[in-house]
Amino acid sequence: MPLCFIVEDHGDTREGYAEFLEASGFAVRTASAAEQFRQLIKQNVPDVILMDLRLPRTDGWQLTREIRHDPRVRHVPVIVVSASVLEEDRALAQEAGCDAFLPKPCDLDVILDTIRRLTSAHQ
Repeated sequence: MPLCFIVEDHGDTREGYAEFLEASGFAVRTASAAEQFRQLIKQNVPDVILMDLRLPRTDGWQLTREIRHDPRVRHVPVIVVSASVLEEDRALAQEAGCDAFLPKPCDLDVILDTIRRLTSAHQ
């Protein structure tokens, strides 16, 4: 069962993503902030990371840079789901190493299709 880490500070959104992905056959671990994510990543290497850009204390760009510099997880696809529609934010996400940028609100099937496409490409 593929493992997905969800990093999202909004509880309802995080729970909605988790329930949908679990129903779609994924094991899911969630974090509401970067520090929780860092603890999760020490314990397991996920198959994919679904992340918000706007997180408390450490934003998604910085967290993605950390992922890309960690030899254990640098290969893991990172999908950003953000309410930001600014082209600058998309560019910064790409520069940081994000594999996909999806706007909020995002159809859950689009998220699932993106996860499947990226995880099959990294296998």
